[in-house]
Amino acid sequence: MGLITSIRKRLWVVTILMALALVGFIVMDMSTGRSSWFFNNPDSMGGVAGEKLSWKEFQKTESVLYRNADVDFYGRKEYIWHQALERIVLEKESNYNGMGVSEAELKELEFGQNLSPIIERNFRDPNTGQVLREQLNQFQTGLENNDLPLEAREFWKVQEKEIIKDRMFKKMENLVKSALYMPDFMCERHFAESNAKMDFYFSRIPYTVINDEEIEITDDDINNYLKERASYYRVDEETRDLKYAVLRIVPSAEDSAAVSKILEDKKKAFQTATKDSLFIVTNLGKWDEAYSIINDIPVSILDTVLKSPVGTVIGPYVDAGDYKLSKILGKKTLPDSVKSRHILRRVTTQGEYQTAAQLLDSIKNVLEKGQGRFDSLAIQFSQDPGSGIKGGDLGYAAPGAMVKPFNDVLFYTGEKGKYYTVATQFGLHLIEITDMKFMNNISGIRLGTISETIQPGDKVMDQLLDEAQTMVEQHSSLESLQKAIEDGKTYVLDFAPGIYENDYKNAKLGEEANSTWRQIVRWAFDKNTKVGDVSSEVFSLQDPVKRFTDRFVIAALAGINPKGLPSAASVRDKVKEDILKIKKFEIIKQKAGTASQLNGTYGEYTVAVDTATEATVNGQQMPIYGFEPNVLTPISKLKPGQVGGPYRGENGVYFAQMVNMKDPGKSSNIESFRRFYKHPAYFTSMTYMMQALKKNYKVKDNRSKFF
Repeated sequence: MGLITSIRKRLWVVTILMALALVGFIVMDMSTGRSSWFFNNPDSMGGVAGEKLSWKEFQKTESVLYRNADVDFYGRKEYIWHQALERIVLEKESNYNGMGVSEAELKELEFGQNLSPIIERNFRDPNTGQVLREQLNQFQTGLENNDLPLEAREFWKVQEKEIIKDRMFKKMENLVKSALYMPDFMCERHFAESNAKMDFYFSRIPYTVINDEEIEITDDDINNYLKERASYYRVDEETRDLKYAVLRIVPSAEDSAAVSKILEDKKKAFQTATKDSLFIVTNLGKWDEAYSIINDIPVSILDTVLKSPVGTVIGPYVDAGDYKLSKILGKKTLPDSVKSRHILRRVTTQGEYQTAAQLLDSIKNVLEKGQGRFDSLAIQFSQDPGSGIKGGDLGYAAPGAMVKPFNDVLFYTGEKGKYYTVATQFGLHLIEITDMKFMNNISGIRLGTISETIQPGDKVMDQLLDEAQTMVEQHSSLESLQKAIEDGKTYVLDFAPGIYENDYKNAKLGEEANSTWRQIVRWAFDKNTKVGDVSSEVFSLQDPVKRFTDRFVIAALAGINPKGLPSAASVRDKVKEDILKIKKFEIIKQKAGTASQLNGTYGEYTVAVDTATEATVNGQQMPIYGFEPNVLTPISKLKPGQVGGPYRGENGVYFAQMVNMKDPGKSSNIESFRRFYKHPAYFTSMTYMMQALKKNYKVKDNRSKFF
């Protein structure tokens, strides 16, 4: 009792301790990023103009737009991100310029006669290109009655945002385009530069008179070059420079032999198979009615195929990285063209398919019994508006002109005068071949093929993975890794400069590497990754077609570039050629001096004197030497007889003497000229406008924390 009484007397102390403990848990929760109280919301991917973009909403939008769609994983995310940013920016702008989309306008865009391009895209029949009005009307009824399924409601909600954003974009675009203007003096100047013809003499001293090895390019040279072109090279985001080595996994002779034996063991069963289609499909081959021409057959087996009878199994042989077994299923002479006619019944549902099949089966029965004419029945029953009125006649077609199932009947499986029912994406067809032309007597051979990919076995994979992991463990710094690779002379360190935080593509590695490259980029931007670090993880890449691991990648962080101008190291390869030309120009200019006459000798250089006739400033082409925009403009300023130069060109240093400039006079139709020059701006104005607006509204981008 004494203890309980003591606790009661000090109850206020217990209460304070419990409160402090609770506050401690809350603070800990907030500090670990799991709470949105007082701290940034962990659901926020970023935003623009003070409006946040929710990761949950982003995922929901992606699920609705790309459900069951095989679309580039990161590409689709980038599309949704920019669409969301532009929607917010356009909504903010509408407050200033009075733009908007009213309910009546939205309804017209969704269901009226002037449908939004978004509706036309989502409700277009792929076969006819027409909008599926019936399906659209079902959505409208469901929305009005509030009885659409949840999935359909979510789709419509996302689509509606797209429609509003697209409409706002078009209104802004029209506003911007209407503001574009080109004054008369600019039109007249462009007309003169495009039509004035000039004749002149010129000489060129090529840059090759100085060897590249004689020129030293320092970091100061690069930095000065960047400063002079700051508007072009300045970046608004921090970037990373990466170096990486690719270790290719090559199958061993043992791996190849093992794959060959798999097919060798199946050869006898393939030879004796009574149902070739079942055997091929069971062994993951592709059953095809098509015949190959000689040029399409692998060279390694061509002679054997030509000499062997139908039923022969050939192989195993190697083709395109696979071991293959091929059975000769048929040989025939293929027609050069086939004339046919058909009766088409369009189908979109299982019920329509069954009805169409029954109808065409009845028509086929009538024709085979000689109780009706094909042309009359086609006019009566065919739903192909092009051929139906002509009795179903399709005329002559060359191989490949028709969709594959139709083409297979015409050229491979069909016979003249017989009837065939075939399903295509257009519907159900009843086909009759009416004529075949054989002019070139093309030999066709039908092969049934099964295959096994030659891929690295576990032994090869494990050996190379061990090698890569050992390399990473023993060389945890870029300097050490680079020396080891140079000493080993087995691998090469590739350089990827100027990588942005949300990048996911590397052209050298290919699109199939997007996911892996994204992992590498995220590692490079991790706050714990320092310049010179080598990733402790060995990354893997898959073959783009056969989907087995065929490469390992070791990555290292070579540099961190702050906002502003990039580092000299990150752009050296990109700007090296330009800087070489600049430095060579200065050397040649000093040695050549000035010229008072064009005689081919300029200081210590002797070169030819060439003639240019009827050249134009805007044409930007020098005779013989091609694109030279920085040379033709100063030449056009010379007076007849005047010598000018030296001029720095793309291909060398030029001297020129004006002979004659022909004045084109005034344009007879300045308006058409104005439209011509405004045309490019019409198509690029909104691209630059949206970039400027996003910059003005200050985009905050946290995408890299989510994917």
